Amino acid sequence: MSKREIEGDWVMGWPDRKRLELNAGKDAEGRVLSGRTPILDQEGLITPTDSSYVVTQLDMPEPVHPDDWTLTLGGEVERPLRLSLDELRNFPGRSVRAVTECAGNDEGFFDYQARGMPKPSRRYVPDLSRRAAMKADRGTPGNEELRGEMGNTCAMSGGEFTGVSLAELLAHAGPKVGAQWVWLEGFDRGRPDPAVQYRSMGHADVAIDDPGVIHYDKALPLAKALDPDTLLAWAQNGEWLLHVHGAPVRCIVPGWSGNWWVKWLSRIEVTREMPPCYHQTKYFVYGATPDDPQKPMLTAMGVRCIITAPLDEDSPLERGTHAIRGLAWSGMGRIERVEVSVDGGASWRDAHIEAPRERWLWVRWSYLWEANAPGAYRLLARATDEKGRVQPQTPWNYQRKHFDGIVPSDVVVV
Repeated sequence: MSKREIEGDWVMGWPDRKRLELNAGKDAEGRVLSGRTPILDQEGLITPTDSSYVVTQLDMPEPVHPDDWTLTLGGEVERPLRLSLDELRNFPGRSVRAVTECAGNDEGFFDYQARGMPKPSRRYVPDLSRRAAMKADRGTPGNEELRGEMGNTCAMSGGEFTGVSLAELLAHAGPKVGAQWVWLEGFDRGRPDPAVQYRSMGHADVAIDDPGVIHYDKALPLAKALDPDTLLAWAQNGEWLLHVHGAPVRCIVPGWSGNWWVKWLSRIEVTREMPPCYHQTKYFVYGATPDDPQKPMLTAMGVRCIITAPLDEDSPLERGTHAIRGLAWSGMGRIERVEVSVDGGASWRDAHIEAPRERWLWVRWSYLWEANAPGAYRLLARATDEKGRVQPQTPWNYQRKHFDGIVPSDVVVV
């Protein structure tokens, strides 16, 4: 018996194809607070809005109606601004297609490669609703629980964002001589959850700084703030931003990890010195250990290339032709090359990269593999970006941020 092809008012035409569905964590009222994109099921380059990943560092604020929202821009500028959404939209518009990725995405692969821990699975999704409940209760996971988790994965999405270049506003306001930083603040407030950092590090026996109740904020170096693709966006994928994604307006910082993409934006201040933003000086930093005196802030992502098929779990494979497929992107520009190895890195061959190949958006790639002999195979893929960077670029760090290593698919052909 054929399956129904009607979903709501629409004739779907693909009755046996699963539609993307966000792996969501919800609060007691059923509101989405977090979510992971089912990236292995995505076709094309743009993640549907309802399936785009969600991370919140502080408490999710109550929505502000767009008619009641204002943005202030002050500090070291000649002409301070106070803008409504309609006034912001009067500036020249711009759309940018980009990948946004959580700084801790694929963190478990760091320990797999550097410490011999079991390999995580991209099909693994943690119990996000349990995490939401723990956060509401100010609970923290213990070391045993953390050891049982496989890390954070699938916290990445591709989207089209529409707004105005931050550079347009700064030009209108006129930064003063000596201005170096652009401080962005959201209207979300809360006390940073230590459980987030414990999960980031993979253990809970570390003292965590407690700044009390704060707003989420970041301070962009002026050069990145003036990149024409750094946006103040009010739309995603052709529609108004959803509240969970930072409405009415959020910042878009292509190439830099998602913690820079400040949501629920309310205030911008231009400064001469870097403000002591908690999520820039205490969290989202590099360092060999928690006691490392050198903890530079995270900025651009490395070069990323992942295999989406076949995965370990797809074994055994029948002998014959198999398409090895995946995604590649970079924090510093366009992907120029993807290479595939089917013999554990002994030899490499160029993969086919699909068009389009944009500056900040990932590319789809594929390689046809003639698997004619039975046996165990280690499949690898690596990318090169327009700056000549080849993965990996980022060493292991104690917060396990910005993983960009080469993760194998270990498969068996029968």
